[in-house]
Amino acid sequence: MLVNHLVANRQLCAIYPLKKYSCDEMTSIRLQAQRARELQAHIDAEAGGPGKGWFRIVADPAEARQVIGAGKLAVVLGVETSEPFGCRQILGIPQCTKAQIDRGLDEMRALGVRTMFVCHKYDNALCGVRFDSGTQGAIVNVGNLLATGSFWQARTCTGPEHDNPIDPAGVLPDQIARLLPPGVSLPLYPPAPHCNTRGLTALGEYMVQGLIRRGMLIELDHMSVKAAGRTLDLLEAARYPGVISSHSWADPNFLPRIYALGGMVTQYGHDATEFVAEWRRTAPLRQRYQVPGYGYGLDVNGMGRLPGPRAGNAANPVTYPFTSYDGSVVLDRPRTGERVWDVNVDGVAHYGLVPDWIEDMRHLAGQDLVRDLAAGAESYLRTWEAATGPPS
Repeated sequence: MLVNHLVANRQLCAIYPLKKYSCDEMTSIRLQAQRARELQAHIDAEAGGPGKGWFRIVADPAEARQVIGAGKLAVVLGVETSEPFGCRQILGIPQCTKAQIDRGLDEMRALGVRTMFVCHKYDNALCGVRFDSGTQGAIVNVGNLLATGSFWQARTCTGPEHDNPIDPAGVLPDQIARLLPPGVSLPLYPPAPHCNTRGLTALGEYMVQGLIRRGMLIELDHMSVKAAGRTLDLLEAARYPGVISSHSWADPNFLPRIYALGGMVTQYGHDATEFVAEWRRTAPLRQRYQVPGYGYGLDVNGMGRLPGPRAGNAANPVTYPFTSYDGSVVLDRPRTGERVWDVNVDGVAHYGLVPDWIEDMRHLAGQDLVRDLAAGAESYLRTWEAATGPPS
């Protein structure tokens, strides 16, 4: 099972020199949804006709179970974007309405989208964001200024939850610094831990309720802790289980609330040692809430890095060839042209090395971790089924 998020960022598009399509985020998302259908049709044609290919975009959990049962890949479409439905804000003034949100959600469902982020990299008319750190954070903060008219606004947190810290030493590359208006520089912030002062707005609450009414899954990652906490309040009041933390971008203190609702948590695609450590740390939570499986979110979008080679792997490297978890396939070092890849040297340089990365983690944690990953689809389906009600 694969969740394929349609991702767009108007500001990054605007400053990128090579482009041939509109930078409007919803225009990009529509095109990506179209391309996903075209890919499915292409694979069908290779397999002999409509419905015969291994890549199947699914609309509900029952269809996903049928696809998986047939030995094919169930693909769920999602949206991860900073300005869904044009819901940006400029100097605190929202640029969308409740009617736009309803039209947008209905359109996304018609396109096959079943899971959505409410905000992504920049504060919008719906919610404040969880900050990036370091140089990347400084760049994204400039994007927030260009998108909204203001930099991130942060305070020193007083509770246990907090957003990622804004690094005071974050350095802007020259090509980004040139985008700032004359005389404007990155702001100074109070001491960490940092919390975004912006939470879930009234329009954001309306969107969350709209997702609930449509049985769509709500992605908690990238929300500020103020917004995420309020979102969980709404979900708990509605007893709605359809909540996902998909790539380690939510405060860990929220994980028990997600699991208690019946939601699912997956981890970012960290290097093998870090991934195993986090899997072990959160195992008691999954046992407490009887969660059947685990997952990973590689977040391959140009900014998110893929897992590197494991440090110190000379003592116990992945040995090639190795056998897949179910015993059906023997995998050797992948080859592209004359280039041979080895996870011990290259890490996860491309998607074809994901099985090697999992084999690497098996060396560290044994079969229990692989069994949890193999049950990840079941965990996702149970959350989705609970959100949409009993199957017809």
